[in-house]
Amino acid sequence: MKRALFVILAALTLFVPGVLAVRSAAAAPDVLVTLASDLPSGQLVGTPVNWTISVDSPDPYLHQLAVGRPGQALRIVYDYTPRNVLEWAPIDDGLYIVQASVKNQNTGQVTTVSKIFLISPRATLTPVVSATANALVALYSAPRCPAGYAMRVVFIESGAARPTATNRKACDGAHSMNFYIGGMNEEVAYFMLHQVFDPQGNPIAAGPVRFFMTGTVPLPKPFASPYVPPGPETSYLDNLVLLSPINGTEEQPAYPQVRDLLGRMVWYYDHDLNENQLFHPVPGGTFLIRVDVDGLEGQVMREVDLAGHAVRETTTEAVDAQLKAMGFTDDFTAFHHEARLLPNGHYALLGYNERILVDVQGPGPVDVIGDYVIVLDENWQVVWAWNAFDHLDPYRVAVLGEVCQSQGPGCPPLFLASEANDWTHSNSISYAPDGNLIVSMRHQDWVIKINYNDGAGDGSVVWRLGPEGDFALSDADPYPWQTHQHDANYISSNRIILFDNGNTRCAANSELCYSRGQIYQLDEFNMTAGLALNANLENYSFALGSAQVVSNGNFHFDSGIQPVGSELISTAHEVLANGKTHYSLLLGQGAYRSFRMASLYVAPGAMPATDLVNPLEYAGQ
Repeated sequence: MKRALFVILAALTLFVPGVLAVRSAAAAPDVLVTLASDLPSGQLVGTPVNWTISVDSPDPYLHQLAVGRPGQALRIVYDYTPRNVLEWAPIDDGLYIVQASVKNQNTGQVTTVSKIFLISPRATLTPVVSATANALVALYSAPRCPAGYAMRVVFIESGAARPTATNRKACDGAHSMNFYIGGMNEEVAYFMLHQVFDPQGNPIAAGPVRFFMTGTVPLPKPFASPYVPPGPETSYLDNLVLLSPINGTEEQPAYPQVRDLLGRMVWYYDHDLNENQLFHPVPGGTFLIRVDVDGLEGQVMREVDLAGHAVRETTTEAVDAQLKAMGFTDDFTAFHHEARLLPNGHYALLGYNERILVDVQGPGPVDVIGDYVIVLDENWQVVWAWNAFDHLDPYRVAVLGEVCQSQGPGCPPLFLASEANDWTHSNSISYAPDGNLIVSMRHQDWVIKINYNDGAGDGSVVWRLGPEGDFALSDADPYPWQTHQHDANYISSNRIILFDNGNTRCAANSELCYSRGQIYQLDEFNMTAGLALNANLENYSFALGSAQVVSNGNFHFDSGIQPVGSELISTAHEVLANGKTHYSLLLGQGAYRSFRMASLYVAPGAMPATDLVNPLEYAGQ
């Protein structure tokens, strides 16, 4: 009987635009929750639909939006947020349940309302290419393919020699196949087609060739050009540089962008200008971005697709409530510096907290900023957490005595005092081959390993790499250790790459003000370390930076912020095994990080697909 009623309600609301209202018995009798869409049901794939959640109550509420097909688990798109107008832009067609939940911040009561909404396919018989709001991104739509099969799209610039491919998507036999196409130059003609693969992974069919003309980037573009041009040993497979600029202005905003090796822009994210920071790309063509809200740094963590739409989003409010339910007492105040996908499909993120310590980091009560490491599951719910205050010695103050004013440069909002000791200032998380995590702690001059054990660990500190840490380091350099480093990552079972900013060296001796790209080889049994690479990058980046291996075995380092007169610039270097810079892209803005990528669909440094057809050949050219 209940199923029959559901089907009747679905039929009544399927093509009816407007409002669905529910007065919940779980809430106060006079609370009415309303869910309304700005467009009627039946919109085409990729169309942004704005949903407004309204509550007729003077109490403060948080709003959650989740979607899913009937019979499937709902996926949270927006976790509890103060915002009540939320955009949803599905890339898959079908009938959806759109569910809004509101939480009373005074009482904790939750009220839920749902609506049925249809997303229509763009392609039924032949493929269709559509423009998006992003001038450099197209939406390729193809008819459905048999369940168990897979599809990808291959595209190429007219006159180019090397095609690019999207990731493969699984077919379900019932719905159309849709792909965002990104990584294209401005005002250039592109040819594209889709390939179908059988369950064994063999290509069995290709669609007809389609044509797309890119537009012009509508935003001011910072200067970008090779400072050291590419040469014979440059990794041309990693032909894209993904950048996260900072220090934007109204005239020259800072926004995530991708350049090719010559500095030409091939992708951009134009939402929340000057109020976002790109942390990490996700294989398959999405990105993890921190967003500021109402002048407060890092209040939202968002995963976005190539067209710039939110795939999912969580907030400090949502995470803090889950941490409190797990027994943590320090407030989660902001997302910062890092978010990345783990091998099991979970996500590791950094967050700020603060605590008043008495007679620990100074006489009397002192506000101290610490770190949370949190791990979210596939639905962005907290499944594991770590608090620096619970596992590190709070008497070991920041090496250079850094302090923060609330919302000062590089500082989070403060809620317990107007000034705080910036104790750890962590800036990266990386998964270790043994299932643990390493965290780069800039203001401790340490990279630490914490006992994560694939979610079963107790968070204890396994070791500390750096000055006054747990490893003995022997090297000819009189100042071998990294200081105030960024972006420490495992690149093999016993090697860690990082960007050594060098602040502590520089503070001791002005002649040592230079940054380095370093690789440490570790013997974790004997607790010894050696430098496999110690490359002087011939500049001083006092903050920011990144490090990775590129696909040909060279190394990429980003000197994220360098003062040149009254301006700030960044340089993305490719370094050979002998430590020499072989390529360098100069950007006329500081950059939190940069990554070298073969395409927007693979992880940084990963090899691109090599079994590509050429759409130009299919087009008879």
